[in-house]
Amino acid sequence: MREERSNLNFEAVSPVIGVMLMLVVTIIVAAAVSAFAGGFADDQKETPVAQIEVKLVRAFDSNGGAIPQLIFTHKGGDPVATSDLRIVTWVGDQKHVTDGSLNPADPANRFDAAEYAAGNGSFVTNDGYPAKMVNGALTPDGMWGRFTWMNGDVLTTGVASSNAVESVLGTSRLGLVYTGIQNDKYDDAGPITVEIVHIPSGRVISNSELMYV
Repeated sequence: MREERSNLNFEAVSPVIGVMLMLVVTIIVAAAVSAFAGGFADDQKETPVAQIEVKLVRAFDSNGGAIPQLIFTHKGGDPVATSDLRIVTWVGDQKHVTDGSLNPADPANRFDAAEYAAGNGSFVTNDGYPAKMVNGALTPDGMWGRFTWMNGDVLTTGVASSNAVESVLGTSRLGLVYTGIQNDKYDDAGPITVEIVHIPSGRVISNSELMYV
């Protein structure tokens, strides 16, 4: 008997199946990547967008003595809780950090003048500065870490003594950097850098270079 041959052609079946398998694999991989990226985005803290102007000016105390003063102005953008902000500054190569999450009203978080004078450390927090006036007076509600910084709010360091600006910058010898033990030698430190960091996201929302003359 003659064997009957089929009229069906299977030569093109294998390539078609291969293409279909590739499409299925591609779709599965795309879905996995999309799910991972979506979960990763959900884990990221949203960074506020705010325009912060920082100035360093020469102010005067009640006796007419010159006192450096920092002025922070929220010029527009998102409201930001000051408890979520960290101020990082450099005077020369001297770095100082003010963490707004610390309660400035707690004496344990305040700068210890005796320890600082003895060279055993520096300021722990900003001692309530920069702060804003509430109803014309500085109150605990106006202290850094206690309020939400809104558009138009102006925060300043105090001018009663240099402790206020020193608590933010780590030094009151602005424009100078200590370079020697003999004869208390100080040299020009150059620009003063002030960064404001959003603690939850770790992102810098403001960066300023200032000069004090």
